[in-house]
Amino acid sequence: MKKHKRLTLVKKRGLSGYLFILPVIIGLIFIFLPAVIESLIYSFNDVVIEFNHIAKTYVGFQNYYDAFMSDASFRVVLLTAAKGIFVDSAVVILFSFFMANVLNQKFKGRGFARTIFFLPVVLAVGIVADMENANSLYNAMDIVSETSGTGFDQMGIGAMFSTVSLMSKLGLPGSVSKLMIGVINNMYNVVNSSGVQILIFLSALQSINPSVFEAAKVEGATKWEEFWKITFPMITPSLLVCVVYTIIDTFTNPVYQVMDYIQKQAFSSGKMGYAASLSWIYFLIVIVVLGLTAGIISKKVTYLE
Repeated sequence: MKKHKRLTLVKKRGLSGYLFILPVIIGLIFIFLPAVIESLIYSFNDVVIEFNHIAKTYVGFQNYYDAFMSDASFRVVLLTAAKGIFVDSAVVILFSFFMANVLNQKFKGRGFARTIFFLPVVLAVGIVADMENANSLYNAMDIVSETSGTGFDQMGIGAMFSTVSLMSKLGLPGSVSKLMIGVINNMYNVVNSSGVQILIFLSALQSINPSVFEAAKVEGATKWEEFWKITFPMITPSLLVCVVYTIIDTFTNPVYQVMDYIQKQAFSSGKMGYAASLSWIYFLIVIVVLGLTAGIISKKVTYLE
């Protein structure tokens, strides 16, 4: 009789992993991929939704041509989003790394402080977003900050909330002032988008063996040298993960209105095929940006074996 070959511990663990992600694989094959293929087919057609079926008329690359050559609004929205995404991604990464270093220190209430920064991720649901939009104080501050030439300015209240006025008094160059104003005005979204990155950076910092820093102190290394020679090289794998996650998260952020514009083309204007082509253009841009960014950063990543 033939003996059944038993699975090794490594194979058993691998099988458990595949069973764990099996629902995702099934959803990917039977739900996600068919929808992606269908949207690609739509992008090469003029699609009209009729009463009992969807009528498709093949137009080739006409939708893609119109997106770049005829639709000036899409180009404007895309370029505006690109500028905002580049700046906000950099700010989110820097802010997350800074806060992770702060939260990694020993102080009273450290657990509560960590919870505060990760709370926006937990509460990132539709009902919370609706509550934020309905917040009268938040909206009132927006109105006051945008008010110009009214009784608010005469009372000095508008100037108190005016970031532009403050930057102009500092005498900074126009480009620097504009950049800082954009970052400050978007700080609320930056904090809301930094929870996962802070957690990743914090885990990376805590995974560094304290004995490495003790050895560096014995050798007379300064804090600056410890950061650049020990801390930063050892968290570069986590930095790559955070950059990839941040880019994807910012590209899908409705603040930049690209996805909202595509949705309006599909459902308000009834241009399903054209909207599909815009989606694929945006998707390819995300892939190219991710590939270039990951390729550049991965050359500097230090993996400890």
